[in-house]
Parts: sequence; C-alpha cells; structure tokens
Amino acid sequence: MKIIAILTFIILLSGCSSKDPINTNLTLQLDSQPTGMYSNESSAALRGHDARQDFSVIVYQLEGKPDIRLPNQTAPHILVTEQLANGLREQGLIFKNNSPVRIQLDLNELLVSVTHPKLLYNAKAKSHLTLTIKNGEVTLTKTYDREANKDSVTRPSVHDLEEMLNSQLTDIVNHILQDKEVQSTIR
Repeated sequence: MKIIAILTFIILLSGCSSKDPINTNLTLQLDSQPTGMYSNESSAALRGHDARQDFSVIVYQLEGKPDIRLPNQTAPHILVTEQLANGLREQGLIFKNNSPVRIQLDLNELLVSVTHPKLLYNAKAKSHLTLTIKNGEVTLTKTYDREANKDSVTRPSVHDLEEMLNSQLTDIVNHILQDKEVQSTIR
C-alpha cells in the first residue's frame, strides 16, 4: 500500500512540473578577428547599457493564456558587450578605464514575441542596438536593427527562438567589428 501511495505522489508531482524553461541561454558565435588592426597605443573604455523596459528576451503571447516571459541567464547587454570587447581585443585594442576613447553600446530592443493568431504560430524577433564612439571632438553614432519572422504549425521551442536572437546579435557584433568607420573613429 505504501508503494502505491508513493508512486501516486511521484506521478502527481511529475505532472505539476512546467515544460517551459525559466530562462534562456543566448550565445554569440563571432568570426575570428584579424590581429594588428590597432596600434599598441590604441585604447578605449567600453560600456554596455540595457535600455529596455522589460528584461524578457522571449515572450509567448497566446490567446486565453497568461503571457510567459523568459529572461536570459546573463544580461544580454553584458553578453553583447563582452563579445564585442573580445573581438576588439583580438584586433589589438587595449581596454583602459581612463582612455580618451569612449565606446557606449545601448541595447534598446531584444525580443522574440510568439503569437498564435490563426492556424500558425508566429515568432517575430527584433533587435535594436545603438553604438556611440567618442574620440576627442569626434562622435560616431550608429544604430543596428535586425528583424525576423517565422511561422510554424507547432509552438516554437525556446531553443529555436534563442537561435533567432543569437543570429541577429552575432550578425550585429560581427558587423561592428568589420566596420571601417568604427575602426577609424577608435584609432
């Protein structure tokens, strides 16, 4: 009798667990960077800022159900800033807090919204970052926007949605690292 009670309890508990993860795990895969892009004296201070109102990166907005909001394990602005710093470091840039060159990376939008308006699920991913570089009297500001839409018959997995954002963020950071105007402003 005790065994039946224990098995019933385990079955009930396993039915209560959520299928949805509690957060996401974004990862960027950057291209390897050429070395020697900056002289030995080139330095900068880099700062990232999350300007979003809501820190979720995925939201399921399904009719008749409460929204499911998932943040990322690591704050996305920290992830993107670290990856940008790693790429610039590979290119030869040195980071110093007292450097006259200031690089500011603002994460203005980063979200995949999943809806189910009719027969298909729709996943809409949007990324918007602003890069500002100040070097003496010169200021360069660039914005980077990426959008993607995917329709599917079944509810998209968190992994598939992460890949949409990973692709956008990786593309943006690689673009920044290859941008000649960014490089000349830093120098």
